[in-house]
Amino acid sequence: MMKRLMIYIIATLLLIGFFLPLSESISAQSISELEAELEELEQERQNIDEDASDAEEKIAENQRRQAEVSDRISEIDEDLEVTEESLVDKQNEISLTNEEINRIETSISETEGNIEETEDEIDVLSEEIEDLLDRIADRDELLKERLRSIQHNGGNVNYLQVLLGAQNFGDFINRATAVNKIMDSDRHIMEAQQADKEDLEIKRTSVEEKQEQLVADKEKLDSEKAELEGQRTILVNQEEELSTLQAELNQQRNEQVEVASELEDEHNHLEELTMSIEEERQALADQEVVINQLMEERKKEERQAEPLADEDNSSNNSPQAGGGGGGSAPFIWPAQGRLSSGHGWRDFNGGSFHNGIDIANNQGTPIYAAAAGRVTRSSYSTSYGNVIYIYHPDINMSTVYAHLHTLGVSLGQTVSQGQQIGTMGNTGRSFGDHLHFEVHNGQWSQGNGIDPMPYLP
Repeated sequence: MMKRLMIYIIATLLLIGFFLPLSESISAQSISELEAELEELEQERQNIDEDASDAEEKIAENQRRQAEVSDRISEIDEDLEVTEESLVDKQNEISLTNEEINRIETSISETEGNIEETEDEIDVLSEEIEDLLDRIADRDELLKERLRSIQHNGGNVNYLQVLLGAQNFGDFINRATAVNKIMDSDRHIMEAQQADKEDLEIKRTSVEEKQEQLVADKEKLDSEKAELEGQRTILVNQEEELSTLQAELNQQRNEQVEVASELEDEHNHLEELTMSIEEERQALADQEVVINQLMEERKKEERQAEPLADEDNSSNNSPQAGGGGGGSAPFIWPAQGRLSSGHGWRDFNGGSFHNGIDIANNQGTPIYAAAAGRVTRSSYSTSYGNVIYIYHPDINMSTVYAHLHTLGVSLGQTVSQGQQIGTMGNTGRSFGDHLHFEVHNGQWSQGNGIDPMPYLP
């Protein structure tokens, strides 16, 4: 019995001596790798902090520029309002000036009509004056004849002789009547002659004054019209200047609005960048937690194996970091479907670098862990939507499963290869139901994805 027990103990010690060096070697190497991963995570965190600080400075500068542009737009709007009011006032002035010009033109037209009428009156009056001058000339000739007769016969004595030469009283009456008629005729001729001369002078003076007044009125109206047309020209020029200013201000405003739009887009991009940085920080923090857990587990295994660590550990046959399992594909396909997009640069949506591959299928298609590992992230991302990160310590690689419809695992959970971890969807910045699948050497970090195809069967 004792001999059998000793054989059992010796066999057990031999087995422990054979496997313990291998375990210790694996643990030591894994811990060293994990510590290196932690150092890389710390460096990555510092890089993220620098990026975040830079992004915050850019956001502050962007906000300052947005404020300046907003103030400039407000100033332009005020200038536009003043310019618009000035344009309205100027257009009203032009309208009033045009009305005044129209009124003056009407007055000028009426005055020109009056001048024409006056000229017609002058023509008629000229004819009347000619007739009057003829009558006056005839009377002058008659009066001259009478004067010559009076002078020849001794003046009024002739009338007396006529009266004294009467044969009787009846003849005297007849002679007296004839003399009175002759004297009345002479008087009437003299009075008519004087009246015609006075009337002629009055008519001539009146018409000349009327014509002079009309000509003066027309000259005044012409002067007022010329002055108003000059004012209208000035107002029209001012209106054109205001219209040009308005167009320039509108152009400046459009330019500032365009700048504001660009700044807003830039701000949104920077906000997305800072959100991505926060997500990246969280992802790295989650990875650090998981890697620390793995280190604690490996250290615990190491402490448990220390009493038996005096054997040769040269038989370590663990896979090397990033080695992909000694030449065989370390991953299985994470989902069934059509390969809709490969890794690398693509022209879709303005051009971008695709940091993984896309597998398209219907919503709800099962998503599987491509290899055994530990979940380092299981949450929602503004870009990736529902996303899962898995770190595979045995091969020192990480995988990412993005745009999922549902999440089936949680942070820190251990998963086996082929285990369903979620379902396919279209969450985050995505176009159609598909799985975005990434592979990273070591732990995950932004932008260090490698082409998954060489690692898939």
